[in-house]
Amino acid sequence: MVVGPFLSNLTFAIGTPAVFPACNAQSIPSPDVAGVNVTSISAVPYANYSGTNSVEHAFTKTVFSNLNFCNITVTYTHPGRNDQVVTTVLLPELSAWNGRFLGTGGAGWSANLGDGLLVPPLNLGFAVGATDGGVEQQSINTYSSSGWALDSVGNPDLNRLNTWASQAIHEIALIGKDVVASYYNRSAAYSYYTGCSGGGRQSLHVAQRYPNDYDGIAALAPAINWAQFFPTMQWGIHIMDELDYVPPPCELLAFQALATEACDPLDGLTDGVISSPELCDFDPFSVVGSSYACDGANATFSEKGAIVMHAAWTGPRSAKGDFLWWGYQADAPLGTSLMNTTCASPNNCTATRVALPDDWFKYWLAADPALDLAILNRTSWTNYFMDGVERYDSVIGTRWADLSRFRDAGGKILTWHGLADEYIPFNGSVNYYDRVKALDASVDDYYRLFLVPGVEHCFPGAGPYPVGTLDVLMDWVEKGVVPEQLIAQNLSNLDPATGQLSGSANETAGLGRPICLYPKRQVYLGGDPSKLASFECIEPAGAL
Repeated sequence: MVVGPFLSNLTFAIGTPAVFPACNAQSIPSPDVAGVNVTSISAVPYANYSGTNSVEHAFTKTVFSNLNFCNITVTYTHPGRNDQVVTTVLLPELSAWNGRFLGTGGAGWSANLGDGLLVPPLNLGFAVGATDGGVEQQSINTYSSSGWALDSVGNPDLNRLNTWASQAIHEIALIGKDVVASYYNRSAAYSYYTGCSGGGRQSLHVAQRYPNDYDGIAALAPAINWAQFFPTMQWGIHIMDELDYVPPPCELLAFQALATEACDPLDGLTDGVISSPELCDFDPFSVVGSSYACDGANATFSEKGAIVMHAAWTGPRSAKGDFLWWGYQADAPLGTSLMNTTCASPNNCTATRVALPDDWFKYWLAADPALDLAILNRTSWTNYFMDGVERYDSVIGTRWADLSRFRDAGGKILTWHGLADEYIPFNGSVNYYDRVKALDASVDDYYRLFLVPGVEHCFPGAGPYPVGTLDVLMDWVEKGVVPEQLIAQNLSNLDPATGQLSGSANETAGLGRPICLYPKRQVYLGGDPSKLASFECIEPAGAL
């Protein structure tokens, strides 16, 4: 039942049928979708739904109350596949519906994010759709695909991967918009899709493969280039394995702190954020032998620690030293994410392996859960990297740069990516945009990329956070208002009950920081750093 995994964290009260007379499974005709066999439809009314959430993705409102809606769950199979897929559609009361449908994505190995990404747009009046990708019955773990990846040892379940990565995402639109039309007796005027990380990949996937599904797409920190960046997430720990050296956490954090200290002021403002990555040339080897503070004592930067950090920042290289993919910006918090280490003593440290990339190697590349990644040499590691690109790029890579069909359908794509992203290197988004532009110089007419200093992976970091992303996208689609910049705000200035700035109009006038349209970057002009007028967007001095 979809209510379990999809609506699990907020408190709610189930409404009575009298409150929602239309919330009745018998009143919803079975969606007519080619290749789909609907096995059940359920309808559950909710009244006075309330709870709290965190700031994430396109949404900054974090407190919700008194939501009334109908949860329609459509369970179906694809004949011959021996599968089961669940699509859920949350429908606000007719008086609260804004006339739009919004498909939502997931993260990691999960096709949806449950209430975290369903309730915020529902509160805004959207009818909201999501899918379990056909894998929730096997595993609802965002960070692992171990529950569904293999038919048997040596045999990845490619049918299920295709359903999860592509087909079920398309069916959110087909089934969701059909349910909306049946429930409200009219079709949605506009349809949108939003997601971050894996949801960002889903967003761009529908633009590339199903260009008529949505009018507007918010593809945030997208997990495109899957076969390239998934091994990249494992690269830092692989280098530790090669060196037989695991840095203590305070060494990794000290390298990051020195790099941030060196590169932070390059945009004209010292604020703990690297805003000009193309100017940042901090060399970790330059501090080898010098001391740093660690748990109240002095420690010394090691050469092996510098090798680990340099590798993480510059990205993976083959056994021959050839470039494979980009690394992470120097202020990305790798020491508390992909390269998290713990120590029993100063010289006895271990790295916490991350299931996301480890699953990629074990289940999808080697197809062997017993694979020991710690013993891979550089040649074996490189071979797995290249094998993943060869075997899976067309299935999950989401790298197709020809967006002409989406352009011709009138669609718009808005992407932002945090420069301090600690999971997906932002240069993957830059590379994709550049490849689209190489095919179509007018790309900015329908696809715009914004790079956000100090924002981590889909969540706030040390810098201001983008606000109003969906509003900007809707204005572009529905009113032709082309976004020249986004606005980021200090979250301490936002009212959690509204997601908007707190205070009077006079108090909030001019607050924020501009997020520049790529390839421009943000520079500080002087004055109050909390004000938009204190910054401008300029062309970068070099390649990002």
